[in-house]
Amino acid sequence: MRVRTQFTVAVFALVTMALATMAAIATPAGPSFSYGTMQNSCAPWDGPAIEMRLTTEPAQCKRVTEPYIAIDIWRGLPIHEGQVVKFGAGSDAGSAARCAKEGDCKLAQSATIVFDKYQGHSSAAGHYDLQFKGGEIVKGTFEVKWCEERVFCG
Repeated sequence: MRVRTQFTVAVFALVTMALATMAAIATPAGPSFSYGTMQNSCAPWDGPAIEMRLTTEPAQCKRVTEPYIAIDIWRGLPIHEGQVVKFGAGSDAGSAARCAKEGDCKLAQSATIVFDKYQGHSSAAGHYDLQFKGGEIVKGTFEVKWCEERVFCG
């Protein structure tokens, strides 16, 4: 009976350690990118786009602190409340990247951005889930303000 109890305790300890390890991999400790700005931008083919920059502290128009997450949406415009935008292999809907600083960005392999609230040319709020090479996942909620910026594409 005592051997069986020790075996049960050992299995329980291994399962607990495995679950803790999986949780640490799935949600790495790091900054929360929940603030930011949103503005008009241009798609790679010079069509209209929307750019969001998510930061770890309240952002100001024309001045984004580093590090940040850059999300560019090229398809499905205009954005509306309740919209789900997905990027992935073979998708040309947009892109998402985590940037240590301007020009030093790591592109996400796939992304899901959900706009829980959207007020055109004013503000937006929602949540995101970005997956990077190697299995790293960055996810969180965001609340961004609109920055009026004249952009000419083409």
